[in-house]
Amino acid sequence: MLQQPLLDQLIRLRLPAFREGLREQLGNPEVYAPLSFEERLALLVEQECLKRESCRMKRLTHAAGFPQHAEMEDLDLSSARGLERKLVRELAQGRWIEQHTNLFLLGPTGCGKTYLACALGRKACLSGIPVRFERTSRLLQEMRLAREQGEWVTRLRELARVPLLILDDWMRDPITPIQAQNLLAEGPAPAGGI
Repeated sequence: MLQQPLLDQLIRLRLPAFREGLREQLGNPEVYAPLSFEERLALLVEQECLKRESCRMKRLTHAAGFPQHAEMEDLDLSSARGLERKLVRELAQGRWIEQHTNLFLLGPTGCGKTYLACALGRKACLSGIPVRFERTSRLLQEMRLAREQGEWVTRLRELARVPLLILDDWMRDPITPIQAQNLLAEGPAPAGGI
């Protein structure tokens, strides 16, 4: 029969969800028989597209490096928290990211700034926007090492490719002039320039 070679070809073509959908259709002919060829094909294509989109979102959220799982829907927007519901909803739409606008979340320790940043970042990932979450102190250490190892320009380019860079614990600790130069991508560049 032609079924197994077809299923094998779908694997070679990297269409696993399409393959699983086809197996489902072949295994339940009474369910799918009333559908036209185009309707059955559309179901298979849609299944593959949904699977790919789901995998892409998982890759983006994993690559972001969020320290906690945070969802916009789980935010406590009660008046006691002091968050403006309208502003939070507006931020969740992500227009500020598209407009290359910086966002600073200010408040005392433990008020939920990191959670809100992670929730906004995750929402961006779900919209298809690559995000990178970094603790400022760790990023400063990495930038120092990158300068010492002659990889500073490469590291800057890597960070510049990310549409949304979240820096947690921003300026919690005093920084040195070199660290400020690293954050602002200023100062004496390594050989070869930027």
